[in-house]
Amino acid sequence: KNIKKSLTFKIQRQIIEVKSVDSKILGDQKNIGYIQLKSFNENSDKQFIKKIQNFEKQKLIGYIIDLRNNPGGLLNQAITITDFFLEKGEIVSTRGRKISETRKFFARSGDGVKGKPIIILINNGSASASEIFAGALKDHKRAIILGENSYGKGSVQSIIPLKNGGGIRLTISKYYLPSGKSISDIGVSPDIIIEEQNQFELDSDKDNQLNYAIKLFQS
Repeated sequence: KNIKKSLTFKIQRQIIEVKSVDSKILGDQKNIGYIQLKSFNENSDKQFIKKIQNFEKQKLIGYIIDLRNNPGGLLNQAITITDFFLEKGEIVSTRGRKISETRKFFARSGDGVKGKPIIILINNGSASASEIFAGALKDHKRAIILGENSYGKGSVQSIIPLKNGGGIRLTISKYYLPSGKSISDIGVSPDIIIEEQNQFELDSDKDNQLNYAIKLFQS
């Protein structure tokens, strides 16, 4: 009794795709598309755009995109997802000391939801790629931003390898919104400031920011 024996398991390697998108239909008339984007990773754009395209087959009046507590991720993902809603114009630019670190990114024509109204929810946990997306749609007056001021992570890092196998992470440039404002330390301010209430809970009746967004659509 009480013999300690090692257990053997067979494990098969799999590529794990992180699910970064959740969605549902909201509102009294069930006509508002809600999409929560949790991060901007390699497949976020495909997941996000597929969800919206499925929603577009239904008779929806508009979309709520929830970026609360989304820490960001990949720049190219922020650009693709922002571009999906913009017909034209600048999305974001990076400016550094060197000319090579100064780049501008522009939208290609075509708005995937044909101008339907969009409300974007942000809070202090919305950072980096989230701020590029929310800030660009705000500057182009393509979306109403609702919630609380975002985090203010607008710097671009590069990793310089060292001979000993280590590396230095160095800030080489900063992100600027179409308006010319830097995201760094300031963040994106909402068009409508709605602070989290006491006993606030995401995805519940106590989510006063989401409830306010739904009411805006229904008013």
